[in-house]
Amino acid sequence: MLQEDLKRINLDGGHETVIAQVNELFVKYPEQKNEIRIFTEKLLRKRTKDICKRTEEISIKIQLYKNEEILPLSYIARTYFKKTKSWLYQRINGNIVNGKTITFNDIEKETFNNALQDISKRIGSINIT
Repeated sequence: MLQEDLKRINLDGGHETVIAQVNELFVKYPEQKNEIRIFTEKLLRKRTKDICKRTEEISIKIQLYKNEEILPLSYIARTYFKKTKSWLYQRINGNIVNGKTITFNDIEKETFNNALQDISKRIGSINIT
């Protein structure tokens, strides 16, 4: 059955593997080429969206990693998010919780950026006399 074969497409095998699998389906089900094409396009759009999201997650992690030693992450979690350091690290690391990858939503990103700016201003205003 076409639907079962479509579900078995392995995206982890690389570009050439996916193309080979789809070509096999075109040969096996020549009368259903349009259905195969539509399914493949949806699958690839979802995969592209997942890759873009993961790239963004990695970018956040890299930005923070460069300054990890000087960032008061426990303080940021507690003061700006009213959460634990673990909660913050789960989002920074893109951990999987209840089967779902968790990251910062737009409001949390804004809160985090505001926290960094606030801390920067506070540190910058310190002047030992």
